[in-house]
Amino acid sequence: MTDSVEYPFEGSQLALVRDPGVVAVGPVGSEKDFYEWNVFRCENPAHFYLIEVGESMRAIRDRELFRAEYSTWADFCQEKLKISMNQADGRIQSAEIAAELVAADCVHVPFNEGQCRPLKRLEPGFLRVYAWELACSLTPLGKAPTSGDVMRAVRLLESWRPPINEEKREYIEFRRLLYESRIPTKLAAGIFNSRRFQEWIKNDASAAERRLLKTLVEELVSLLNSINVIED
Repeated sequence: MTDSVEYPFEGSQLALVRDPGVVAVGPVGSEKDFYEWNVFRCENPAHFYLIEVGESMRAIRDRELFRAEYSTWADFCQEKLKISMNQADGRIQSAEIAAELVAADCVHVPFNEGQCRPLKRLEPGFLRVYAWELACSLTPLGKAPTSGDVMRAVRLLESWRPPINEEKREYIEFRRLLYESRIPTKLAAGIFNSRRFQEWIKNDASAAERRLLKTLVEELVSLLNSINVIED
């Protein structure tokens, strides 16, 4: 059993995350053991990662493992887990959103359902990733975004989205993202070039901290270099 999911926000990315389209594998053994193992994770969500709990709930629902004790998924949720079927389905969806963010290589990932719930308002893909990373960027260093922080980012993103025709949707989104990325990049450059930050880098930063900053900058440069817009 893992420790409580109240992990520090720094370094919160999971070491192992399965594809959201694959149900939990679980321990090798009988179907009864598999069912009981998944039920244990569902009944003790505070001791497991959000994605792990969602995997177990989806395994029980999709493989109808609940039929070992209950006739319907709704009965299992209400009597075994003491939550409604809608709440259980919401947790499964939140876990799938968290898995999306892990697959997108986000530096931090959500560790509770409340952080994921606002992202359901956006379609899967880069909009959810952008909203989550925007919420992280607006949160004080070392603090995890709350559900309110994520909701503000989602609403801000929704307010920026102009009414456009389908033919130019990707162009508008691409252009907007490029424009918006200039602001945080300039702010980051200003911080980096400040005397106070340079003194910290030189005298106080650990090797791991310098390595992380170098990796992030190299990744950003690589991404920008991969965008080669040819002008006629």
